[in-house]
Amino acid sequence: MTGLFLAWDPDAAGAAHHRLAAALRAGVHDGRLRPGDRLPPSRVLADELGLSRWVVTEAYDQLKAEGYLAARVGSGTVVAGPPGGTDVPPTAPASAPPPVTSSYAVPVAGRERAPAGPGSRDHGAVRVPLDLSPALPDLSSFPRVAWRAALTRAIGAAGDAELGYPDPAGAPPLRTTIADYLRRVRGLEVDAEHVHVTQGVRNAVALVCRALRARGARRIAVEDPSWPRMREMARGSGLDVVPVPVDAEGMQVGRLDRLDVDAAFVTPTHQFPTGVPLSAERRLALIHWSEGGRRLVVEDDYDAEFRYDRRPVGALAARAPDCVAYLGSTSKTLSPGLHLGWMVAPPALHDDLAAARDVVAALTPTLDQLALVNLIESGSYDRHLRRMRRLYQGRRSALLAALAAAEVPGAPAASMDAGLHVLWNLPAGADEPAVLARAREQGLSVLGLSQCRVSPGPAGLVLGYGNMPEHRAPAVAATLAAAAGAD
Repeated sequence: MTGLFLAWDPDAAGAAHHRLAAALRAGVHDGRLRPGDRLPPSRVLADELGLSRWVVTEAYDQLKAEGYLAARVGSGTVVAGPPGGTDVPPTAPASAPPPVTSSYAVPVAGRERAPAGPGSRDHGAVRVPLDLSPALPDLSSFPRVAWRAALTRAIGAAGDAELGYPDPAGAPPLRTTIADYLRRVRGLEVDAEHVHVTQGVRNAVALVCRALRARGARRIAVEDPSWPRMREMARGSGLDVVPVPVDAEGMQVGRLDRLDVDAAFVTPTHQFPTGVPLSAERRLALIHWSEGGRRLVVEDDYDAEFRYDRRPVGALAARAPDCVAYLGSTSKTLSPGLHLGWMVAPPALHDDLAAARDVVAALTPTLDQLALVNLIESGSYDRHLRRMRRLYQGRRSALLAALAAAEVPGAPAASMDAGLHVLWNLPAGADEPAVLARAREQGLSVLGLSQCRVSPGPAGLVLGYGNMPEHRAPAVAATLAAAAGAD
């Protein structure tokens, strides 16, 4: 019926969608399925094999995430080829290396090995680009079909007035939807008028820092280590950055009273990059420190959507809405390319945020805002998050197991089973810049822990697995073992 040859035994053991994915994967590797070949629609293949359509869809989605398949408008699902295939442009010399589309790469079996240097160990590393940035989601899993449908509905339903000059604080329907969503999933009781649509957390940080500076603030406390871009935004707004150490309970809040700071920036749900949550005792202490709004707490609800061991605790802003500015975005849940985020700000900041927006003129297109409304209200956003949690949990487990099996020097930091990255502490005395340089030579993008620090401290690697297919974990670990073991 479909012309697709598969070795399929309906009575074999194992989950059907895993077995179907394995059969299709084998067809790509042995050349029966070649790049550009169009696969049958999921409903047709399901009927032929006597499966539910869900089984076929799950298998297709998994192979899209791994890079074997791709979805193309007008062509359905097509074969993309083995991830890291060896094809080169026709104009390239036969001996030329494949073009690098990223500044980083990761080894994968099946590619020609670079000659080992004198005294080096051959770990089977090969050069194939892969970005392990800790905030990068699986870009191949972006819900293209659901987003296209949501955008189509938004265009059809948008009134004439909504196509005019936008409200600087964001489209009212999205502000209402975000307020309802945060009430449902994060415990915030918030009015839509207090929701500000932003181009993401970075844009929100720029706005709140400018608002703070306009109110006379001079110094802001940040976690150490922490997100480097936040510190850059604060300094660019004229604020002095004051580091506060992080331990197993999160930011050492007890130090704030001795530092003479006007605000504090925290990631209490899943601290970046250590991965620890802010303890209940310190949450209360931080709220007490703010003294009912005299000082501001800026809460980046980092990784709140991706908690794998248990349900996440509520947002800090739910306990103290008058002294906490809450930040969130779709950068990791959907795509950083959408530039869609939000801030729930205390009413006292309203006028200063409006003035800051006049300077930081960055508005997300109205139709994209309305598309997000449709995506959330249709349930597609929640369904996407449920699927991505399963995917990311598997990648996290695979990476940790591979790092241990490859005997990468050091050990994982104690953290929650959550998020899109793990922190790997390097041994005392390790030369972190040299490790990063050797990893880059193999094309592997890795963030160093020192790049997140304000004050000097132990070395480490911040390893993102969001964009790392599960089957590539052993090759990633082999490269890191060679890079770190050379010391």
